[in-house]
Amino acid sequence: MKFAIASTILAAAAAVSAVSIQQLPLPFDDPAVSLLAAPTRPVPGQSPVAICDLDASQVLDIKYLKIDPNPPLKGAELYIEGEGYLAEQINEGAFVEVEVRYGFIRLVKETIDLCEQLENADRPCPLEKGTIKFSKTVELPNEIPPGKYNVVARAYKEDYQLITCLTAAVEFARN
Repeated sequence: MKFAIASTILAAAAAVSAVSIQQLPLPFDDPAVSLLAAPTRPVPGQSPVAICDLDASQVLDIKYLKIDPNPPLKGAELYIEGEGYLAEQINEGAFVEVEVRYGFIRLVKETIDLCEQLENADRPCPLEKGTIKFSKTVELPNEIPPGKYNVVARAYKEDYQLITCLTAAVEFARN
């Protein structure tokens, strides 16, 4: 599977409740603190994804992002494709903070080792700066309860510099 940083972030956010991922101790890993944030700007392309934390400098500039099907369907494969520009190299120690909410209920708040996820996709760290193109297919579980889910994923370099902040709202219908 060939893909890069943004698809790793999205795939991890989409599948975080379906896989077990090691939690890293972080100073801001407080269960009382929400990762949800505004304002946002839609990512160009065909997806429900938006860039968040617009007032912060971000290392990744996403040019476009496409998902198919849009909206995602439970029990189906989700294809993610995109392109962006990485302004700096990403090294070991980079991580992603992911939060998934079902309405107002927080289901997941995880810290994911970004380089470990990249390595699982044959893209080991360091990830060199420059233009990146990616594609990834993930299997969404059939057991996703119907309803609206809000996802926020913030990726950070090893020095806590923001790589990107992505958010999406996805609604899964009853079968």
